[in-house]
Amino acid sequence: MSFDWYTYWKDRGGLLSSAHRPHNTCRDYRSSGIYLITIVTHARKRVFGELNNDLSAPSIVLTKLGQYVEQAWLQTFEIQSARGRQIRSLGYQVMPDHFHGILQVERPMDVPLGEIIRGFKMGCTQAYRSLYPPCMADADIDRDYLAHSSRKKRETYYAEHGIEPLFDDNYDDTICYRKGQLENIINYVQDNPRRAIMRAMYPDLFQRRQHITIDGQDFAAYGNLFLLKRPWKEQVFCHRWLMHGDQRDFNTRYETTDAFQRERAAWIQAAKDGAVLVTPGISKGEQQLVKDCIEKALSLIHLQKEPIREGWHPEKRRHQLCEMGQLLILSPWQLTDMGDVNDVPADTDYSRFHNMNTLAAQICKNSLRPTMHSTTRHTE
Repeated sequence: MSFDWYTYWKDRGGLLSSAHRPHNTCRDYRSSGIYLITIVTHARKRVFGELNNDLSAPSIVLTKLGQYVEQAWLQTFEIQSARGRQIRSLGYQVMPDHFHGILQVERPMDVPLGEIIRGFKMGCTQAYRSLYPPCMADADIDRDYLAHSSRKKRETYYAEHGIEPLFDDNYDDTICYRKGQLENIINYVQDNPRRAIMRAMYPDLFQRRQHITIDGQDFAAYGNLFLLKRPWKEQVFCHRWLMHGDQRDFNTRYETTDAFQRERAAWIQAAKDGAVLVTPGISKGEQQLVKDCIEKALSLIHLQKEPIREGWHPEKRRHQLCEMGQLLILSPWQLTDMGDVNDVPADTDYSRFHNMNTLAAQICKNSLRPTMHSTTRHTE
């Protein structure tokens, strides 16, 4: 099987919800590949099931509709096989208000992937109509109008006509481009029930905020916001090179020196004694401390220049630390607005990284109380 290794993630995302994010315009959706499909119910209706609230054996107790969605997903591949299309399921998870499915297109198809997902959604919607009447009467729907209308117009149409669709209009696809990515995707989908139960049981330790203000700077945040209020915070800051006063020794990487190992040991001990370490993890030394905190489950505020968009989530281990209350990930809004550094333009990595360390220093000043502007719940 061949893969298109186009750098999909570069332009991925936006401030739209994950269910309405534009698909990759550079992708031929008839071609071979592996996809993670996410479909969200309209208005986030919890009609597929409920959490069992058992962390020792986390699962979703499916409703009749949820059971049908599960069956319809598996039958999709039988139907497509009968039509000569070689696709197979690599995993799936029915959640109370959304569905994840992983599928592999083994050879190019005569129709785009969207047509297959559309058929799956239509089958589930028909079951929804029969189980929850009257939720979407066939008689009065102007399908042509809906097919060519904006999301806002469709929402207005639904409200005016008393129509209650099962799914949001679109779906989200994540394309597996990199070797090793598939295992992470499968683990992510299988771990959905446990993460959802954790968020329900410990909501204060795990939050997503698209907009908070800390000391005048706007951020998106993911994790334990209470770490900002801890009185003891230590900035982890390391130069790339060994410094002799103001002079850099370009022959010696700082993380290779005994001086770094002493600083590293002191930071780890401080974290064990109750400090929250704060760093963007830019230099090799800072990256090592981030790794130490993740491995040892030490309290960490990690600044990252990558945006935390709706639907974004960290990799599994950082996600677990957020659930445990040991990690807060912050992404500054409009980082370039902080200005140039040493006459280097603000939109370069040099200035961005220096400004990130400036933000880390500000966060360490005192016990901060962030101003919350909005809350966005996470679609797993």
